[in-house]
Amino acid sequence: MNGKHPLISIIMTNYNYGHYLREAIDSALNQTYSKTELIVVDDGSTDNSREIIESYDKKIIPLYKENGGTASAFNAGFAVSQGKFICLLDSDDVFLPQKVENIVKVFNTYSSAVVVYHKVQNIDDAGNPLDQPWPPYKVIKGDISHQVARTGGWWPFPPTTALSFCRTFLSKVMNVPEQGGEYRVWVDAYLADLAPFLGEVVGIDQVLSHYRCHGTNQWNNPLDVPKNVQEIRVLQDHEGRVSRLNQGLQRLGINVEVSLADHWPYQLLKYKLGHKKSLIPLSLLALRNPWEHRLISKLKTVTLLWLHRRSLSRI
Repeated sequence: MNGKHPLISIIMTNYNYGHYLREAIDSALNQTYSKTELIVVDDGSTDNSREIIESYDKKIIPLYKENGGTASAFNAGFAVSQGKFICLLDSDDVFLPQKVENIVKVFNTYSSAVVVYHKVQNIDDAGNPLDQPWPPYKVIKGDISHQVARTGGWWPFPPTTALSFCRTFLSKVMNVPEQGGEYRVWVDAYLADLAPFLGEVVGIDQVLSHYRCHGTNQWNNPLDVPKNVQEIRVLQDHEGRVSRLNQGLQRLGINVEVSLADHWPYQLLKYKLGHKKSLIPLSLLALRNPWEHRLISKLKTVTLLWLHRRSLSRI
């Protein structure tokens, strides 16, 4: 596990994504960096996922378990992994061929990095590109613990498929909670929220994976759920994440407590739902956004807040 060419674990969790699964597995196997292990955890699928997984024989490490949710599946995958660095891949997404090679280069360069991320290209169900690559901000390189503490724990990390972690970090914070009480638990959010407080965050200004947007994304809500109900759920997700983050920091002996009062996405959503009456605090949060380095973009956001303060549909 030592040296410049360490073993890399790719952990993929799957539940009933058989129609995307083969493309995802192939993308992980067809990497320019060959020293990898691909662990595919099937979380009790009822479609043809098992048949597809078994067709790869010894090319992958398959795990089959009863349905317990994404966190449970990831915990199971991490428990059998051997890699020095761990790349996450959702079974409906796609790695580009040089993804792992680039991740290894960055981890080798930044010895204090606990998480390496890159930009993603959203694609539709057929694989066609949507929108611009995300995150839209300048990539982060270094210690951002102070900034994250001042933004309510928020930093603009990409989806699961663009996140990679070092084993030493994961060993400190695992297992991912499998039950969130009244809140949903997301693997990527749990890990990415804690990471800045335990080491450096390093971004790659390059698209290295495709994130598929479709009506059955497991992070999303059913299409027939009213928009305001979806927004309330997202609001609750933010509350749950900050609560778990503070609990995790306390458990790790890190003397920091983050507050939702400083959390830009949360406060924006509260205003949209009518929980806030004044735009002044929200405007100040937008101007203080440490992840947006372009003043013109900050001013544009504030201008749109005031021009569209009734609907905020363009924010």
